[in-house]
Amino acid sequence: MKISTRSEYGIRVLLALARAADQDPLSLTTIARRERLPHAYLEQLVADLRRGGLVTATRGQAGGYRLARPPEQISLATAIRTLDGPLLEMPCAGVESAERCDRPEPCSVHEAYERLFASIDSTLGTTTLAELAEKAATGGPPYSPDVRRRIRAAAEASATAQAASQSQPMNGAS
Repeated sequence: MKISTRSEYGIRVLLALARAADQDPLSLTTIARRERLPHAYLEQLVADLRRGGLVTATRGQAGGYRLARPPEQISLATAIRTLDGPLLEMPCAGVESAERCDRPEPCSVHEAYERLFASIDSTLGTTTLAELAEKAATGGPPYSPDVRRRIRAAAEASATAQAASQSQPMNGAS
């Protein structure tokens, strides 16, 4: 899977709106300046985000854009599907969905693709704009709680192994 520039910029726009959820609407000029993104391109992205029901627009002097629903209800999977379509276009996909195989006899790599899709869909589907906005506000990485637990466990295991190796006498030393 490759995250396109379109999805990256779109998610950055959504994240800017999530961080400003309790404030006045944000103009595209403000978002473009803060995020250092091209204004003309953001106009195209915001139009798709509006059609997808993720943002609303307010016209006028104090107008701008807001999220159409709370940031807790917008996942990265939803944002990417809105901007780019399927999360993973599987080679063995069927007519109904590029993400799911509907063939009566699955191909030889079907199971691997299904596991890959399930993993991507689960990770992006459970990562919300609210979570990313919170991490951005605290300066932490935008990882889910499960991923953070695994990172912490790996760091602790590494520290334990390093401490154990330092307490061992060096070979040949007397």
